[in-house]
Amino acid sequence: MATIRRCEVLWTGLVGLPGVSVFYAPSGVDPSGDLVTFFNAIKAQFPTGLSWGVPGRGDELNDATGTLTGGWTGAGGSTVLATGDSHFAAGCGAYVNWPTGSIVNGRRLRGRTFLAPIKSQAYETNGTIDNAVVAAILAAAQTLAATNHITIWHRPDPVSHTGGSSALANDAAVPDQVTSLRTRRH
Repeated sequence: MATIRRCEVLWTGLVGLPGVSVFYAPSGVDPSGDLVTFFNAIKAQFPTGLSWGVPGRGDELNDATGTLTGGWTGAGGSTVLATGDSHFAAGCGAYVNWPTGSIVNGRRLRGRTFLAPIKSQAYETNGTIDNAVVAAILAAAQTLAATNHITIWHRPDPVSHTGGSSALANDAAVPDQVTSLRTRRH
């Protein structure tokens, strides 16, 4: 059992939002400053009007059970504003895969962060993501992974509330592939 910290980054300012990207960190780590650095590094790839609210506090969880065990407060929270052009396709963007060295139930544990919407100029004429955009997001994601402040959480079984675990993200990958998000709201 390990305690992990949850940091919920709020996306606001555009059609189809608000949205949330949830990041986890090891116990004792304030991930907010690293997340502000990450979003500042990629902000030019996203449309003007988008903002990310990175909190300087959050919940602590038992990774094995998902039980809330307390809270954390740090010093690094802030708001980051996107600086790309104002055109975008709502819900379409890129994503980051976060691999770990951990195996859970016979599979490698990995996480994924969806980054949508990206600016309209981020796309190639063939519909894929521009190589320079992929490279910029990849560099920022690899820098974030290198901090050892990003944890990937395997949630526990929803019935027994057991079997959860967590491991540090040890790298990042950004496929040259467009993703799309749909809302769960009805």
